[in-house]
Amino acid sequence: MEPTERKMKILEAVVEAYIKTGDPIGSKAVCEVLDFNVSSATVRNDMAELSNLGLLAQPHTSSGRIPTELGYRIYIDDLMKPVTLNRHEKAAIKDMLELHADTPEELLDTAAEILSRVTGYAAAATSPPGEHALIRHVRFVQTGRYTAMAVLITSLGSVKPKLFRCDYQITPSLLEMFDKAVNERLAGMSVLAVTPAFVQTTALSLGEMSMMMPNVLLAVSEAAKEASADGIAIKGQSSLFTMPELEAACGKKVMELLGHSREFSKLMTTAASGTGVLIGSELPNPAFSSLSIAAVPYTAAPDCVGTLAVIGPLRMNYPKTKATLECVTDLVGASLSELLEL
Repeated sequence: MEPTERKMKILEAVVEAYIKTGDPIGSKAVCEVLDFNVSSATVRNDMAELSNLGLLAQPHTSSGRIPTELGYRIYIDDLMKPVTLNRHEKAAIKDMLELHADTPEELLDTAAEILSRVTGYAAAATSPPGEHALIRHVRFVQTGRYTAMAVLITSLGSVKPKLFRCDYQITPSLLEMFDKAVNERLAGMSVLAVTPAFVQTTALSLGEMSMMMPNVLLAVSEAAKEASADGIAIKGQSSLFTMPELEAACGKKVMELLGHSREFSKLMTTAASGTGVLIGSELPNPAFSSLSIAAVPYTAAPDCVGTLAVIGPLRMNYPKTKATLECVTDLVGASLSELLEL
């Protein structure tokens, strides 16, 4: 075996051992897991050279080595061996998803919950970009003598309810009239097209009915605006405060990032479109130096694409996390296609 190849095997062994234990790894421990014979002295020398190359670090003079950010990056890009979930794990994930797959939003919320539960890290799922959504139908449901709800349903499965109030008594026949007037004009339109100007033009086109429709159209317009926004489900945030590798300041900063859904969605997309993993200094804040984000896109149709991600420490179990992400994204894509009849 060439010295360089041997060193890469040793780096791989150190990373995987450190992921399991969280303790600095010594040469004896490395020798025990290598699939070839080599002396402890040779391993020590190679680990010293890997440290000189910036791939390993020695926290204390008498301790073993731990991976550096560069060491993790080489492991992720070149050394990590793919793993697959066993059939029992896959079946359990599929069963959990099917129990909560009545709507796309429930499906993605459950997907994030499963990822967090299986990996032990925080997880997130983004819905397909709302800007591509078309209005399938607007339903009206009476909630009181003078109140009702407009329920806007999009081509991407988003369901946005919005209450409105009228200064006259609402009857079933009035709701039927609202249904016909609104859906004749809006069904099949992009949610982005429901602008204030469009609402005004629509109101004028209703003739005598226009006096009865302002609050109805305003509710539909607000629902369309919400449907056009990108949705994100985040689960397991509390795990960020229980990981010894992540300082409290890092956890707080991550919580701030998660609170800005548009920014975090972009970060997830960046991770998924590149190597699939962003680590340490590749993230937008120096406080995230001990953090990593693994992400995989799901696809239900050409314009129906979102991302699932796991957020955890640099000492993330990358092979198992990636396998779990790939399993869940495959199931989400298939389930979403069925729900949306794509």
